[in-house]
Amino acid sequence: MITKTYYSKNGLYYFVFDFIVQGDHIKINCKERPSFNGHDPSVSKTHIYPSNDLCFVKGREPRSQWEAEMRAKQWSEYILEYRRTGKAQS
Repeated sequence: MITKTYYSKNGLYYFVFDFIVQGDHIKINCKERPSFNGHDPSVSKTHIYPSNDLCFVKGREPRSQWEAEMRAKQWSEYILEYRRTGKAQS
């Protein structure tokens, strides 16, 4: 397991992730993040399970550490946009 902290592009927020190798892919667990600012916390909107694991379509999970870190960064910036606007990815 590798733990890394991601700081948002605007420098105001941070996220802490655990990257856990599971067979042929890497599971990403978000240990710390900002709130959803009162918006719907459902998996279909936030792409994070109650266990704090990021949600990926089966077979499309990250396969390398680099890819997992890039996906965690993308998700972080998405969550900040969702937090600000309440609009989920379409």
